[in-house]
Amino acid sequence: MLETSIRTLGASAEVMALKGDLDGAADAMDRALRIAQDATGPQERILIAVAAGMATVCPLQQALRAANAIKRVEDRIGALGSVAAALSRAGRTTEALAPITENELSPTGLRAVAEALVMTGDVDRAVTVAGRDPDPSWGWDAFARALVRADRLDQAYATALFLVTDRPRRDIALLVVAEALAASRRGDQAVEVAEHIADPSCRTQALRAAALAIDDPDRTAELLRRAETAARAIPNPGTRQTELRALALACAERGDLTRALTTPDWAGRITLARQLLKSGRKAQATALLDHAQPRDADDATTLHNAQTPDNDMHADNAGTLHAAQTPDADVAAMLGDVRALDGGLQVDVAVTMAQAGRIDRGVALARAIADRFRREQALARIARSAIEAGRPERAGEILDEAAAAALAVDGADDIRHIRGLAELADALAHAGRREQAGELLRRAELLVHTLYEEQERFEAWRLLAATLGRAGLLDRADVIAAARWPSPWPDLVRALCDIGAYDDAYERTPSIPDPGQRSWALQRVAAGHAQAGRLDQAESIALAIEEAAPRAEALLSVAKARTRSGQLNHAVALLRDAETAARSVTSSRDHDRLLRELVDALLATGRLDQAAELLAQAEAAAHTPAALAAVLIASGQLDRAFRTALDVRDTLEQCGALSSVAEALAATGAPPGRVSQVLLHADATAAQATDPALRVRLRARLARAWAATGDTHRAERTIDELLTESAALPPQATADLAQALSTLGQYDRALALTTDPQTAATVIITMARTGEFTRATDLAHTLPTPQPREWALAEISRAMTVPGPPTGRTSPS
Repeated sequence: MLETSIRTLGASAEVMALKGDLDGAADAMDRALRIAQDATGPQERILIAVAAGMATVCPLQQALRAANAIKRVEDRIGALGSVAAALSRAGRTTEALAPITENELSPTGLRAVAEALVMTGDVDRAVTVAGRDPDPSWGWDAFARALVRADRLDQAYATALFLVTDRPRRDIALLVVAEALAASRRGDQAVEVAEHIADPSCRTQALRAAALAIDDPDRTAELLRRAETAARAIPNPGTRQTELRALALACAERGDLTRALTTPDWAGRITLARQLLKSGRKAQATALLDHAQPRDADDATTLHNAQTPDNDMHADNAGTLHAAQTPDADVAAMLGDVRALDGGLQVDVAVTMAQAGRIDRGVALARAIADRFRREQALARIARSAIEAGRPERAGEILDEAAAAALAVDGADDIRHIRGLAELADALAHAGRREQAGELLRRAELLVHTLYEEQERFEAWRLLAATLGRAGLLDRADVIAAARWPSPWPDLVRALCDIGAYDDAYERTPSIPDPGQRSWALQRVAAGHAQAGRLDQAESIALAIEEAAPRAEALLSVAKARTRSGQLNHAVALLRDAETAARSVTSSRDHDRLLRELVDALLATGRLDQAAELLAQAEAAAHTPAALAAVLIASGQLDRAFRTALDVRDTLEQCGALSSVAEALAATGAPPGRVSQVLLHADATAAQATDPALRVRLRARLARAWAATGDTHRAERTIDELLTESAALPPQATADLAQALSTLGQYDRALALTTDPQTAATVIITMARTGEFTRATDLAHTLPTPQPREWALAEISRAMTVPGPPTGRTSPS
């Protein structure tokens, strides 16, 4: 009865969703989920029932309408494929791809269709489409990538290896497969794929990915060495250097910092250090920047011992590492090395050093930069790093020094000096020193008039308006923005949005003279309000935007925020407005992009992802082949369900599983021959039974399957034989025969056969689906027990709302 209650809520949810009440539908399924979570015993059937209801909570027709409005064929197919894939993952069948006529498609269109079919699980048809590609290598390459995205990695491997005949393209396809296998922690298989790659660059990447997916340190080290050998064979110097840097980073992440320190150039070391900082390995990043190589074996040991994340937290180890790697005598040498670098790279070295915790070392390196603008830039960024590291006093000292030096310079007719002053002012404002920032910006204002080039003056005024805005000096920013042409107002609004001052930004948008720029500025303000949770303000601004493209963008932002807050009906209403705006966009590219985003936003308002998660939970909970087959049928994986059903040992369970597969195939429009083949297996299973009582139950189940799949003659003959031969049928056999009779339209005979309210509800529901609503409703009210009665009435309501069987299901049982 628990499952019946959940199905009742699922039917009610579908009715509400079809009528546009997604909030009510979602609430109903949340209640169903709470019921399921409190249930004891086997979870598969209950989770399947909840998932089926969840999958109905989706504005499907609106999503399909938006997808079909996309002009470019390939993009339209991609959007329809996204809809179909989301439905398929949630266990729903759909005809989303039905409008596509394959014969009229270009090769790119064929590849898009093949990918969409793969994502929906229809691999057989996808193979047929891919095989029609006029360039087989291109077609099979795209097909292999689609298989990777669908997580069908073994099939992708076979496709890339045997069907992609162009060698360079095959290597790239195999690399994609190897990386996907490595991401799935299937390192040994990734190595196997890498062995088939001839191109040294692709082979390097595949071996590196495989190495990082293997838990054995010795094996990992061996694979990284092999990858390095392959990398050194790359003929292009730039590509070779990039791959060697990636390998050095991999070594550092695995603890082999000694090998990483062999990176010969500062650009490589900076790249590695930044990656190490992002992954939380501050000690390794510091060591990498401090010195090129450990000086001897003892220092190498000390370095290795300081590399572990635990040791990063201990000052003693950090001090030991610093002593081992950065003796004072090496400072001059390091400064000499850095002075020889490109100016931008000098800044990177100094700033990354500060981010790694060596703030004083970073300052020393910044001071050594000869170019004044680069020096100011480096000191400003180091000060920001000091603030983020919790050292505001040190940041203040750095900024005082930099500001004093900047103010001591004449800087006439030098746009780079104005940029440096602006960057220092930004850093001072970030440190809470608004007055000092204002002083620098006043100097910058005076210098603008000394610029000879008109374009440089325009750039400087735009920069100053934005910087003053970020510093909170709005009066001066407004004066500049109002007095200059072309108008700096858009830059000021953007800057205010950057710091979250959306109200101040909104107040200034009417001053933007150009309607296009004004509309995009309002879009930025609306999106900011939405992100900050001020949804009513965001919606009001979005709806008032003049131009279509920014209005659609803003409405999408607000709708997504409404979805996140659980206001599904409101979100869908906004997405209708966004669709109207998107359809009126004249640029084909923007028109299609906005509609594609709209499709994704509409799918997100539903519960398709949650339905897919529940089906995954049900699959994990299925501990027998019969239970697994039921889950796979519910999730639409019918080929796998058929194979699983063949593994069921119990005769009755196997016959039931095979019959359910056949019914599901028939419901999805599979060829009759394929359905018959599955039922032949079920019939053969039943024929092996010798126990008379078991044979009755098996034949009754087959009769139900034959009726559901259209073999009415065999169904009627079997029903007549069983009713003639058996005076008293087992309860489940009676239920199967009653359902078979109702499928054949013999409702009176079906109802006369059973006294079980649940079975009677099943018959009544089938009656309602053929349009006999009045009689079905009257009969439903006569059911003696509440759960079957409520379920029948809910399903009748659903049938009155939309014809046909429930979404994603083949029968009411």
